[in-house]
Amino acid sequence: MKVFKVEIELVSYIAHPYWPAKNRVIEIEKKSGVNRQKSEEKREAALKAECERQGTTLEAYRADKIAGAQHWYREPQQPDGIIYIPRHQIHGGLVQVIGGAPKALRGPFDRDNFRALVDVSNFLTEHTSCSGIFGRFAKLEGSNQRNYQENEFLGKHECVRANKVMGEPFVATGRVTCDPKYAETVRALFTALVELIGLGAARKMGFGRGKIVRWQ
Repeated sequence: MKVFKVEIELVSYIAHPYWPAKNRVIEIEKKSGVNRQKSEEKREAALKAECERQGTTLEAYRADKIAGAQHWYREPQQPDGIIYIPRHQIHGGLVQVIGGAPKALRGPFDRDNFRALVDVSNFLTEHTSCSGIFGRFAKLEGSNQRNYQENEFLGKHECVRANKVMGEPFVATGRVTCDPKYAETVRALFTALVELIGLGAARKMGFGRGKIVRWQ
C-alpha cells in the first residue's frame, strides 16, 4: 500500500453535519410537544418531563441544543478548532462516482469493495471560521412546503446577509492510501468527485467543487 499526499482547492464548501446531539434534541422536542405550549413556563415543564422520561436532564438537553447546532467538523471539536472535510463525506462521494462510472473509469472498484481497498483521511483546511452565510428556501421532504435555511460556508460565494460575494477559494490537505497499481484509477475517481460531483451539502446549488492541486 502507498500513501499519497493530496491537496484539493475548493471554490466553496458547506459541511451541514447531522450530529447525534441534534437527533436527541429533535426526539425530546417532538415527544414533549413543546411547540404546542403557549407559555415559556409550560414549554420548560414539558421539556423537563420528557427529559426525565428519557433518563436525561434539562441541562443535558440544553447542552445538546448547542452542540447539535454546530456547522462544522473541527479538530479538535471545539468552536475554535481547525475546520476539516470528514473522510465519510469523501468516501461517500467516491462511492457515488463509482456507482455511475463506466468500467473503464472505475477499474476493479465497485460500491461494496471500495472502502475496503482505499483509505481516505480527513482533509484539513487552514480555517477556523466561516467565510459567510448561505441562505435559501428548501423544499421539505414529502411536502410542497418550503422553509428558509441558512448554512455557514467556507470559500467564495454570495453571502446572503451581506448581499455580496465573500471569501476566496481554499485548500484542504489529506491522504489517500491504496495499492500503487490502482493509484491512477483512484486519482481519476477523485478528480471526477471534486470537479463534477462535489463534496458536502448544497451541491445542487454549486457548492463543494474544485480541483486537485497536488497528488504525490
